Amino acid sequence: MPRAAAIQHAEEASALEAEAAGATPGTTANGLLIEAANQWWLAGDRKKCRSLLETVIEGGGEAGCFARAELLGVLLEEADRDGAEAELGRLADDPALTEGPCQLVGELLTDHGALAAALEWYDRVLGFWTDERRAAAAATDGRRSTDRMLWQQRQRVRKRQGLQPD
Repeated sequence: MPRAAAIQHAEEASALEAEAAGATPGTTANGLLIEAANQWWLAGDRKKCRSLLETVIEGGGEAGCFARAELLGVLLEEADRDGAEAELGRLADDPALTEGPCQLVGELLTDHGALAAALEWYDRVLGFWTDERRAAAAATDGRRSTDRMLWQQRQRVRKRQGLQPD
């Protein structure tokens, strides 16, 4: 990465950290810290990236689950298979797990070619949905929604796994 780009990402990360320090504790601060972690990753400072994600993980809750999913992405990028498996296990066992982190994990695993595991995480997302929401996402009436896009991604993964659409 060009030095100028790394400096720009580092400056953005520092600004986000400062904003998080002054934000109301909780969701806002956690979101800023996760974004700062992503900027540190882009700046090439993996240690700072991990440290910020671990700070949010320690706080628990849904934000902790999102941070754990982001950490999974770091581990996958670093080809740390054992670390990624451990994070997947911790995330799966977290009582605060919601559909958002499940979707992120499904996308990360899809991007890294772990299709069987990705499908499991997409199926977890559907476990949060009502029957009506599933039907709306599966409808082919031309409407676009984030639910519909997730449904289509899941169908593509099923097809690549040799499974029939559902």
